[in-house]
Amino acid sequence: MPMKKKDIEKLLKKPIVAVVAVTAPDGAPHAVPTWYEYADGQIVFHTGAESFKYKCLVRDPRVTLVVDTKKAPYKTVVLKGRATLEEKVDDKRTERMAVEYLGKKLGKAYAKSLKGNKVVVVTFKPSHTVSWDYSQESP
Repeated sequence: MPMKKKDIEKLLKKPIVAVVAVTAPDGAPHAVPTWYEYADGQIVFHTGAESFKYKCLVRDPRVTLVVDTKKAPYKTVVLKGRATLEEKVDDKRTERMAVEYLGKKLGKAYAKSLKGNKVVVVTFKPSHTVSWDYSQESP
């Protein structure tokens, strides 16, 4: 059963480690777990300028992000779009995401260790969304 828009938004706002998939130079998929932020219909995540994920996105900006509840009854959202990339210092978002995913104490310490470092900010507005909610299925 597909999810309603409000339920998709609710799931995307939770600090669930997503899986980001990009296309490698040889055409193979490359998928990695990633922290992300969702706001105003847009996905934002960080990567390093030396990462394989970044190199793939420079070559082919198509990206897929999968968020799922990881336990039954499963809820999943799959978002596809074209990424934009910007290398910059993004300390506020780094801290916000770190606290969201790791908790206040550990998150602040982690963000502090990265303070002032440039990251590649990957942003995309989904052009295609697929979802399902197995809690809405009859047994």
